[in-house]
Amino acid sequence: MANGTRERIYVGEAKIKSRKGPVMIAALKTQTPLFGIHTPESLGFKVNPRIGELDEIGPEGSYLLQLT
Repeated sequence: MANGTRERIYVGEAKIKSRKGPVMIAALKTQTPLFGIHTPESLGFKVNPRIGELDEIGPEGSYLLQLT
């Protein structure tokens, strides 16, 4: 970690709406649960902070593609 501590990282699977994909799970000792944004974005969603929901931004994995 950035502060020099070592933590355990696990691999799992997440399902958001009808889409599934791999996730990295960090076992951290925190008082407040943390939510990473990588998984929703990799499944084609973004967080809408105004309404507290996920908006669909494209097909699953679309941000991984780059047209040249």
